[in-house]
Amino acid sequence: MYPIATRWAPFIALFVLLILVYQCATPTQPSGGPPDRTPPQIEETEPATRTTMFDGDRIRFHFSKYINRNSFQTAFRMEPDLNIRYDISWRRRTATVRFEDPLPDTTTIIFTLGTDLADTRNNRITAPFQLAVSTGPDIDEGKITARIRDARTGRGKEGERIMLYRHPVDLSVGANYVGESDTSGLVQFQYLREGKYKAFWLDDRNRNRRWDREREAAQPFSTDTLVLDREGEADLGRIFIIRADTVAPVLQAVGMLSEVRLRLRFSEDVEISEDAHISVYLEDHTYATDAVPLFVDPDNPNILFAQARDPLPDEAVYHLEMQGITDAAGNPADFDIEPFPGSDEPDTTFARYIANESRFGAAPDEPIVFRYAKLLDDSPAILDSLIVVESEQTHQPWPHAEIDEQFLKVYPDGEWRRGENYEIRVWDESRMEHVSIQPRILFDDELGALSIRVEEPRTDSTRHRARLVDP
Repeated sequence: MYPIATRWAPFIALFVLLILVYQCATPTQPSGGPPDRTPPQIEETEPATRTTMFDGDRIRFHFSKYINRNSFQTAFRMEPDLNIRYDISWRRRTATVRFEDPLPDTTTIIFTLGTDLADTRNNRITAPFQLAVSTGPDIDEGKITARIRDARTGRGKEGERIMLYRHPVDLSVGANYVGESDTSGLVQFQYLREGKYKAFWLDDRNRNRRWDREREAAQPFSTDTLVLDREGEADLGRIFIIRADTVAPVLQAVGMLSEVRLRLRFSEDVEISEDAHISVYLEDHTYATDAVPLFVDPDNPNILFAQARDPLPDEAVYHLEMQGITDAAGNPADFDIEPFPGSDEPDTTFARYIANESRFGAAPDEPIVFRYAKLLDDSPAILDSLIVVESEQTHQPWPHAEIDEQFLKVYPDGEWRRGENYEIRVWDESRMEHVSIQPRILFDDELGALSIRVEEPRTDSTRHRARLVDP
């Protein structure tokens, strides 16, 4: 009665069957509803943890969710480092690790899944998971703990790695064990054999368990070597770390706000060092003029303002070279950018007060330095309007002051005296009023000391850079 439908019915049925098979074979999470933010769970392992006399050639992990298989490859490791070759295969939410080499006799082996493990929605596990088995009759029970803190915030740092070596220590080979911190910064080594161990934090960027001294930072604990008894426990204490930043800030854009005023936008926050300098060149690399880095925008620290010493007219295009502009880690800025056009817009910038550069204190014979938003050569009112108050006595003008480009430097009359209450009032042209500052004078008996010890000094030309964070 329906010849066309009857003729095509087998093909339609086959098409529907193929769709169903494809959907069943593709490991994906259900769609719809609110975003999934829950981490995957390891529901079961084969064998169970703490199994003894293990003689199998494979282990299995059964997960609660579909896993990003690349993340499993990264997160999985065997400890101690036995150089056992293995192969990973999948069946839906189950990962099978098959060993291509025999496991050693009478050895506790720890199979770890680190916090790189994530599901297909990139939800990572919050703490490392360990499956421990023994090829002998007993499981090693030794335990070592440590805590890792962020030196800037004091809070625990997640995902940091501790290298643990059994003595005798050979740093040219990979660590026997690797510990990874959880969300609270806690690191736990479990199922360890009795013996002597050495531990240290390592920025193990290439994940080879070995310290590359030229490229990777390392830091010891205050007690980095310890002896572990059978079934003993030991605590390494805690360390505070700042991960080394080796990525340079990149100059992304240059805008001319006037014929001499430049706005520079970088890829990250930047700082201006004492030797900061900008050279301006024409497109054919002919030198045009210099520009002075004035200040970093306090609200947007990746924005820097500079002032050219000579106008940059809009009939030409320019490019920059710079030095002394860095990020907080001291990486110099990368300034390779397309040429930018000049401007004929007259500069009407006011001598606006920016900051007290001596806010952390000055010695009795040092000047108090104030930063402004422009070069002050054509702003005599800044000197003429300067007021210095010594206790009950007011001085205007104060004769011991000078202009140094964008800085106003206020010197003492000989020395700043103990017991005097100083107030310095500097002029802000943009607000047409004084800004009052009470300088901080640091006398010798008010100063402390800072001792820095290099744990593993080297005899080559390695330079160490110390940075005081939030003094």
